[in-house]
Amino acid sequence: MSPVTLALVFLSASMHAGWNLLVRDQRAVNMFMSISIVSVVLLAPIMLAAEFFAPPVVSVVPLNLLFGGALLAIYYFGMTRSYRGGDFTVAYPLARALPVLIVACAEAASGDAPTLLGWLGILLIAAGSIVVPLQSLRELKLTRYWNMTTVWILMAAVGIAGYTVIDQAGLRQLPNGLTFAMRYAILEAVVGGVIYFFILRGAREKIILPPTRADWKLPVIATLFMFGSYSLILWAFQSDDRASYVIGLRQISIVIGVIVGAYLFRERGARLRIPAAIVIMLGVILLSLA
Repeated sequence: MSPVTLALVFLSASMHAGWNLLVRDQRAVNMFMSISIVSVVLLAPIMLAAEFFAPPVVSVVPLNLLFGGALLAIYYFGMTRSYRGGDFTVAYPLARALPVLIVACAEAASGDAPTLLGWLGILLIAAGSIVVPLQSLRELKLTRYWNMTTVWILMAAVGIAGYTVIDQAGLRQLPNGLTFAMRYAILEAVVGGVIYFFILRGAREKIILPPTRADWKLPVIATLFMFGSYSLILWAFQSDDRASYVIGLRQISIVIGVIVGAYLFRERGARLRIPAAIVIMLGVILLSLA
């Protein structure tokens, strides 16, 4: 892997951890709804114009955008609730790792069994996921996991796993290239934001947005980091044909997020959670290489 690709992946991982840290830090407002509004106001007009003046995306993959957007909204809802009720150093690594585990187990159940390296990766992810919610190994008991935060994290993980599979199927129907991938991602985010709004209304949750124009700076930054992180990964895919290496290395965001989150939010258990996050990262890397 070239130094340029390494730099792209590391920057993407840092940006991914960064926008999630912003969402957690600003949990007094609904950051995912704010990000959706920024996406609609700043990016949607450009994407819609492209539908008329460039090869279309919406008419090619309408169902992918609809169902992918719905699962993205479920992810938003699950992450909002998990950040509100639990520690960032638990919610972030689990939400990153469990979708990989879900997809791998689903493939194994369908007859596509992992290799020995893949099974080792699954075991490492499972072991790290069991340990990361703990502040001490003495807390290792079922009641530690049986709570609503776990439910919200699982909801977010199912959302990620679902829209990832749908996105892969959708992107295979579009021409290759960064432009089409970004158009797809932004259009899906717009659809997801609209569905997320109705989910919040259905849950009778008050939608709290940044109160002043100056307060919208952070949602704008988070939006740029979100799409910037995705763009850099796509660029890295184009720079190196070993996609599994890129996917695996990107999981360093788990460790970055846990280290910075433990310091920034002064959450307990960092001495146990940081090693657990490293184990999860290694498991995901092995699974991506299998």
